[in-house]
Amino acid sequence: MNAYGAVIKPARTALILFAVSVALSFAAVVGIAKYRAQKERSVLQSEQQLAATRDNIRKLTYDMDSINRLAAKYKKLTALGFIGEPDRDGWVQGIESLYRDTHLPPTLRYTLATPQLLNPQILPEDNNLAYQNNISHHDLAFELSTIHEGEFLDFMESIGRNWQIPYRIDTCQMSRDEADQPITGLKIKCTVQIYSLPTK
Repeated sequence: MNAYGAVIKPARTALILFAVSVALSFAAVVGIAKYRAQKERSVLQSEQQLAATRDNIRKLTYDMDSINRLAAKYKKLTALGFIGEPDRDGWVQGIESLYRDTHLPPTLRYTLATPQLLNPQILPEDNNLAYQNNISHHDLAFELSTIHEGEFLDFMESIGRNWQIPYRIDTCQMSRDEADQPITGLKIKCTVQIYSLPTK
């Protein structure tokens, strides 16, 4: 038996145990490294998913805010009488009531024309003004006589203050009832366009 054999034989078990512990340590280090890399990938994926979810929540919140704003506008336009079945009788009664409240001579005459489309030619759906395809205007023509400029302006101011429906004054013409008698007052003819958008 040589010198190496004398040393190695008793240490054989210790060497085997050392080799096994080195192998186990190496396997543990490799396993921990793989586990760590896998966890880092998992954390990175989770962070990306979380960022995407936050992005979606931000977009959905913006969409929800937009819907709420549009719903509030829709509700306001409905309350004004713009959206829905046009209240033509209510418009006429409203102008009669406003005129009566001004205590002017009972000379108000009016006609409410049948509704007309705002755009007689239908616009394509991709046009920015396509929403006007269904909007109607109702021409309310009224005539007053034997009133003065100030009284007429008071009446128009009363309409502007109390009439909540969407409208605009299309035309107004003033003339004297009798040119040689300025004290008799004016004859005034106006056309007011009232707008509506049917829900159907």
